[in-house]
Amino acid sequence: MIIKYGVPGIRKPHSAEPLAQKGNEMKNAATKLILITLCICFFGCAHTPGDAALRAGHPEEAAKLYKAGAEQGDASAALKLGLILEEGRVKEDTFGSPVSWYEKACKLGSNPGCHNAGVSYEYGENGANKEITKSYNYYLIAAERGYMQSQYNLASLYSNQYVQPQNDVEGLKWMLLAQDAAKRCQNVPLCQWILDDSPGHKSKIKSRLSEEQIKSAEALAISWKPK
Repeated sequence: MIIKYGVPGIRKPHSAEPLAQKGNEMKNAATKLILITLCICFFGCAHTPGDAALRAGHPEEAAKLYKAGAEQGDASAALKLGLILEEGRVKEDTFGSPVSWYEKACKLGSNPGCHNAGVSYEYGENGANKEITKSYNYYLIAAERGYMQSQYNLASLYSNQYVQPQNDVEGLKWMLLAQDAAKRCQNVPLCQWILDDSPGHKSKIKSRLSEEQIKSAEALAISWKPK
């Protein structure tokens, strides 16, 4: 669910209001989703050497095992090391930055790893500089593989007009794909959140499109296939 595995689409809305006014509300929503995701990651993911040490309350030992696994090509180990670093359970001086392990996980084929790298670069956190282009590129990798959270986040980048050149048809396409995926898991809070789209990204994008352009976006979403 996040998979903060990342924050799946919680971001500052593009509006005329000062961003700070909505900051706390969005931050609180993001925090709740992150907590849900962490539970999913550590109790729902495939077993990874290091999990038992973490459950036993030995994060340093877990981090050593995750690091060894990641260096041997285990994407889940790289993702989990990034997560416990982001939580502050182990020291970055010893194990590196969270984003470095998210990027490693992404390179090893982890969609959540790509997603979290995207979140890190979008917000300039976890050891990453704020770089929207890098954020977009990491989201795109996972989105093109069918990862719902990254599809939503891509749509939000277009909604907020962070992507240049601006392409609202493409932005609406990603929103439609994310919401179509969310319809298949409506009992999951994150999926329902994406369907509700409380930041209003879908309506913002559609307000800038003609009826013909909306139909084009819908056609693109219907014909889209994951890579």
